[in-house]
Amino acid sequence: MTHIWSSDARLKRRLRVLVDRARADQPLADPQVGKEGRHMRLDRWAALLNRDSHQIIGLLSPSWAGGDKRGPLSPSPSAIDVAWEDPILRVMGLKSRARDDVKAFFGLSDAELDRIVAGSWRIRLRPAWQVAARIRNVGDPRAERLVLAGVTAIILIFVAAVQWLR
Repeated sequence: MTHIWSSDARLKRRLRVLVDRARADQPLADPQVGKEGRHMRLDRWAALLNRDSHQIIGLLSPSWAGGDKRGPLSPSPSAIDVAWEDPILRVMGLKSRARDDVKAFFGLSDAELDRIVAGSWRIRLRPAWQVAARIRNVGDPRAERLVLAGVTAIILIFVAAVQWLR
């Protein structure tokens, strides 16, 4: 006769394996990319763009519009090309210029990567300093949120003052 808990132990092991596999499908595809590694890699990418802050960076199609299949919107190098040209990022594990490899390496979601490298039919180019600012905001959105909170507070104070003066 088997012990009553033996099947539960097997079930728990199986559930643990399934949970680990499910976690692998999250945006951080590479288990080596932790928060510190992600910030370090994003800071390196932003620093590369800030070296020549007035360089014109070509934007890519958004992921929902075909992304890699459509190619760049302009002949200028994209932010992904700038990252690929850096030997340090390649040694750290950047596998290719493909959108999926860049997402996995930097630990980005589709929306975050689109925020950094995507443009539209109207905006095909952007200065490197703006792309670097977007990378920093994706890496640490606190400063951007503080600006938004400040603008919201100013609007609320203005509306309150107008209401009070009536």
